[in-house]
Order: sequence, then C-alpha cells, then structure tokens
Amino acid sequence: MTRFPSVEFFEELRARVNANPDLFRRLGTVDMTLVAKIDYDDSSECYEIRFAGYQCIGVRRLDRIGDAAKGSAILSGPYSGWREMIDNIVANGHADLEHTLNTLTLMDTPLRIEADNQLDTDLFYRYQQNLQEFFDNAGERRATP
Repeated sequence: MTRFPSVEFFEELRARVNANPDLFRRLGTVDMTLVAKIDYDDSSECYEIRFAGYQCIGVRRLDRIGDAAKGSAILSGPYSGWREMIDNIVANGHADLEHTLNTLTLMDTPLRIEADNQLDTDLFYRYQQNLQEFFDNAGERRATP
C-alpha cells in the first residue's frame, strides 16, 4: 500500500474497488462525493473521492476545502485518528468494530461528518457501508463478506 494520505493511496483504493464490481453491486449504487480532510496541528490535506453507480470515478487532491464539489460530504479529523483507522484496516484486512466509519463518527470524535445541508450529510450515512468497503480495501487481507 502506498503512503497515506496521498492521491496515490486513494487511487489505489479506487482501483481495488473498481476491479471488484460485485463489492458495491451487492450493497447498491453510490452517488456522492466524499472529501477526506486530514487535519494536522498547523494545516490540513483534503482529498475528493467521487462515486457514481457501482464505481469510484475519481480522486483528486484539493488545494482548499472550498474547491470541493457542491454537495460533498466532508469526513474530517486529526491525522492520528485517520492513521489509527488505516493501520487497523491494514493489520486486520478490514476495520474492526472499534475502527469503522460508523464508530469513529458516532460521537463526532475522532472523525466527524459535515456538509452544507442535512441531505448531503445523510448521504454519508446512507452509503456508509459502501464507504467502509472502499476504505477496507487498504487491507491486504480482505475478509470474506
């Protein structure tokens, strides 16, 4: 796996998801844009991840959060929270129950979801299992569904 965070990291996840179309097909279509915002002490990195149908259709690094597509859901948190999630996925092949997107955003800590309106926020929760599958592709050993 390439270095997290980077465009190459998210592109690798995109390639893995798209190489296995049945992964999303069993969960249903995904039509949303997610921005992964990784916060450091004095800066942030933002990556826009676009989904349509049964695929991840694009990844790009944003210079600033204001460059995100309208209607994006922003998943943000400190680098340490992101790093712990990714390390857990790599170690286990998928997120354990303490490191799922659902658990990590439940109390808005360490990760939180934000959007311009409630409908865009709801997309994160509607497609949460698909998004979990996307991030679980960071694991070298995938658990069987």
